[in-house]
Amino acid sequence: MNELPTRKGTRNWRRLCLLWAAACLAGSSGALTVVPARTAAAEGAVMSGAVSKSDSSVSGGTVVWLNRAVDGETQIYTRDEVTGSVKAITTRNTAKDVPYIQGTTVVWADKGDQDPASANWDIYSYDLSTGVEQKLNRRAGEYANPSVDGSGVVWSDNQKYGRIVYHDLATGAEASLGEGRYPVLVNGRVIYKNARDGGLSVLELDSGVTRSLVSLGGSHAVDWFVTNGEYVLYKQKNGSLESKYAVVFLQDQLAEPQDLTPMTSKQEEYAFMSIGDTQAAFLVNEGGQAVLKGVNLATAKIYSLGETGSGKKYIGFSGDRLVYAQTDGSLGSLDLGKYNTGPAAGEGPTSSTGSSSSPSGSTSGDSAAKASAKFTIGPEGGTASLKDGRVRLEVASGIFAEETEITLTELERAGLPLKDEKGRVLEAAGAVWNIQAAGDFGKKAQLALAYDDEAYWTGHREKLGIYRYDNALGYWTYIGGATSDSNGRIVRTSIGLSGTYAVLLRKVSFGDLNSSHWAVKEVEVLAARGIVDGMGADAFAPKDTLTRAQFSKMLAGALGISPVTPAQPTFRDVASAKWSFGWVEAAAAAGIAEGDQGLFRPEDALTREQMMAMLVRAAEERLGEGQQQEAGLDKFEDRASISAWALPLVEQAVSLHLVEGSGDRINARATTTRAEAATVVYRLLERIGQL
Repeated sequence: MNELPTRKGTRNWRRLCLLWAAACLAGSSGALTVVPARTAAAEGAVMSGAVSKSDSSVSGGTVVWLNRAVDGETQIYTRDEVTGSVKAITTRNTAKDVPYIQGTTVVWADKGDQDPASANWDIYSYDLSTGVEQKLNRRAGEYANPSVDGSGVVWSDNQKYGRIVYHDLATGAEASLGEGRYPVLVNGRVIYKNARDGGLSVLELDSGVTRSLVSLGGSHAVDWFVTNGEYVLYKQKNGSLESKYAVVFLQDQLAEPQDLTPMTSKQEEYAFMSIGDTQAAFLVNEGGQAVLKGVNLATAKIYSLGETGSGKKYIGFSGDRLVYAQTDGSLGSLDLGKYNTGPAAGEGPTSSTGSSSSPSGSTSGDSAAKASAKFTIGPEGGTASLKDGRVRLEVASGIFAEETEITLTELERAGLPLKDEKGRVLEAAGAVWNIQAAGDFGKKAQLALAYDDEAYWTGHREKLGIYRYDNALGYWTYIGGATSDSNGRIVRTSIGLSGTYAVLLRKVSFGDLNSSHWAVKEVEVLAARGIVDGMGADAFAPKDTLTRAQFSKMLAGALGISPVTPAQPTFRDVASAKWSFGWVEAAAAAGIAEGDQGLFRPEDALTREQMMAMLVRAAEERLGEGQQQEAGLDKFEDRASISAWALPLVEQAVSLHLVEGSGDRINARATTTRAEAATVVYRLLERIGQL
């Protein structure tokens, strides 16, 4: 992390604050800031005009939180749940508020260039995949409460009735959505509070249609709300300082809000309220005690989870697991998924309690019914398989620390929108499966899913992949997929999380790559797998030169290597603030990329011999030593142009058929185009059995 110039004592305090917050986050799906608090005077001076009920957020295995140091400095940090790496994504000494993450985008309110004494705030974003930070708002204003989904960001200002602003992440276009406060963007909808009557409304972005969710008036108003895109949980207050909790189902336009608690006065009010996939929770005062209540969203039934006098600080939901921190800073969680006994998601609240799950290892006798079974797998490992292997989870030794129940359930496709994080349409090539483990994965297991026996799917086989559905965001994320399975129509990948999985097809094409282009197949396969992107709305730019940093990212993405963010950069010219930092560090840590005398030269054009060296290192790691060699360089008349250090690696690349020459030339010192890079990455995946 690049620190601002400061006194030694202050630096030590910042380090202590960061270490304490990171310790509290360790092993957690939630987010928490546990640092010494600022004085009320300092807080009021710096945070004037900001409105916040959360200083942390979590999405897709990444936690983001706001760290407040004792000297008043605030910075935003992220933590990868898989690797445990912690990274500061801000470094400037400005006030910040309300960090929020969805997918790979973090947004927050920031004083930025604004006068600290003014009421104005800016809205910033940070893309974890590229390392790019940008200020989003075009004009100065009293902005607050940003929210992001896969395609856009919304925020509101503090004018009399509020004004909601929408920012398109792809184009940078900005539009006013009209009056409203505290907007939340999810599944193509903006849910917000009406400033005039205190109720709630929803705006459908596709159609531009606005409809009322909660109509109030007089002294009644919504105090706060949370939503998962299907349901909204909210607290309502009146002029007599009474309050109640209620829930409303978003999918049914005729649905009426259902009260969860009566409108009564409370000895004390609590701010905590959170919503998961199928359950929600809130704190309420009963008999002078703080009591945690759970809510089954599908049935609108509440249940008590006990008093909270033990010092627990509730953070929020990851799926249906409610994460909390204890007084010693350790973390725990409550699995509320066991209360999911109502109708399937998408049916809305009913008065019935629903049916229980299938007995262990059983499936319905009705051939049209969906299959479900439970398995117990211990530390020695094992396999959970259903429907003649159409779903198969292979658990190696040591993945689970103790005997763990695994549930495989076939789901209806209806109700799960087939789109990715960019809103692109996906096609389902097989059944949808929910895979639930009662314990945490110590390391990744192998998942195999079958796809349908139709010519259409086999014709697009290499573009198929296993995707995981994000309930909170309402889209599917590509996980991986080796489709060249000798057992037939099977796609395989590694997973380390419970969730909903399916084999899907994402077809991506580019206007500057027609069907006769020599690299069209390779580019479209890599684009379908999310390894390469276009350079604009409809262009791939196949002839553009690739840099060393860009190829590091491409190769790491192809091999499923996540970004790495060490505290001390490996290369002097790839600082933590660069977009390529995590990818270059990941490639270096995997032994794929190397520098020279402490420099990586990330913006230098990638030469063909550098590309071949990185490919061979990646292949050797996965194929092992002793691969069959072929004499391959004597046929090239420019063999002498190959650098001495690269000679054995170039020879290996040619012998493995990862690269080809141009006629009788290898062109080792020539630069590499985007199309050439896509082609050799495709060959690498083919060579290591990942196509």
